Amino acid sequence: MGNITSPGFQHERFTKWAREQKIRINGVGAAQVSGRGLGIIAQRRIEAGEELVKVPASALLTMNSIPRNFRLAHGDISVHGLLASFLAFGAAELSPYTLWRETWPSPQELEDSMPILWPSNWKTAHVRRNSGTVFPSPVWALPPAIGGHWGSWKMLSHTDSSSGLLRQQERRLQEDWANASKDFPGETLEKYRYYWLLVNTRSFYYDLPGAEYHQARQDRMVLCPFIDYFNHQDHGCHVAFNEGYTVTSDRNYGAQLSMNRNDYFSLKIEIGEEIFVSYGNHSNDFLLVEYGFILEENRWDSLPIDDLVLHHMIYKSARKRLENAGYLGDYTLSREGVCHRTQVAIRTQTLGIPEWKKFIEGRDGADMGDERRADAYIVTHIMDVYYSEAANALRCLETMTELQSGPGRVLFKRWSQIKHLILNASHKTPVPTQGLV
Repeated sequence: MGNITSPGFQHERFTKWAREQKIRINGVGAAQVSGRGLGIIAQRRIEAGEELVKVPASALLTMNSIPRNFRLAHGDISVHGLLASFLAFGAAELSPYTLWRETWPSPQELEDSMPILWPSNWKTAHVRRNSGTVFPSPVWALPPAIGGHWGSWKMLSHTDSSSGLLRQQERRLQEDWANASKDFPGETLEKYRYYWLLVNTRSFYYDLPGAEYHQARQDRMVLCPFIDYFNHQDHGCHVAFNEGYTVTSDRNYGAQLSMNRNDYFSLKIEIGEEIFVSYGNHSNDFLLVEYGFILEENRWDSLPIDDLVLHHMIYKSARKRLENAGYLGDYTLSREGVCHRTQVAIRTQTLGIPEWKKFIEGRDGADMGDERRADAYIVTHIMDVYYSEAANALRCLETMTELQSGPGRVLFKRWSQIKHLILNASHKTPVPTQGLV
């Protein structure tokens, strides 16, 4: 557990406001946790199954909380974009949320953590030099899942920033800003983007009455006071929606330490472990782009490998077979190895059509020769290429003077995670590897 300190007076005022909104808070509170910022910690011993926080629907900030005239003026805009526009330009209508807004991250905090706001040198190619030699392949600081680029000469034809998570996020922002800016021509993208990212990082999935008939799933977003303090882990407390949100403890939590509540009072309170919720089964690349952090340990971490798999699939007939069978795309590599979808795709290259059909039907039998061919293909065309990409990126980052900046430290850690993920996966593959050391 990191060092825990008081969250500050504005957070105490907000907690009082939250209780006035009929939000039930039971045995937990906000605190500053070293290395993570604000979070929720136990203020006493918590038993498994206890209700920790309950937020009624009346306290949620939804699209229906926005004045009708404001909503209608935006036309066909996403709920994400509408909430951001309201927070940025809603003026007097925002007064009920003043104490809540004072607890949100500052623009500088977002700039430090969100890749979309990082300087351009983290998003462009670098030419790695060694002993005066210029390498022909560029090196990208952003991993392929984020930036959509590959530095390996084997993959240069598949460099496509539009496929990266960051570009997808930028397109969503641009579409929402294009709509919102029509109604607020004197406002700036910088102001709108700040609130757009706040909504992006702090919203919850929410079903409005009748939403299933007119609202896309990705647009069912809501802001939820106090519960937005909870940080993410790959497992955590249960969050249930039923006319509001309820957080229930997943296990026992201890409380052994004490601290001064603030600098003005000598009152001591018992504090203990930080309590987490899970935002979903997400990879660290996704968490970095959408929320601005990565986990030290993430059982859901994986790498998308569509480019690597499809790059060597030169025959359109193989792709067509995969498409007809429902196996085209969505290939991943985790520390356990490649997913089943990848195994099916690879067999189009290592098996004849009759044997491939038996494989996807589960009737292939124990063919050790096929297993060896498939494992060799995985190592040569997937693991070795991705490992080389990670090794080159780490060498490049080590030479950059900005390595000790926020983005530099995060990217170095992420590429190191990718390298170790591939090594762990390779240990489960009996074929000797060439580039993995």
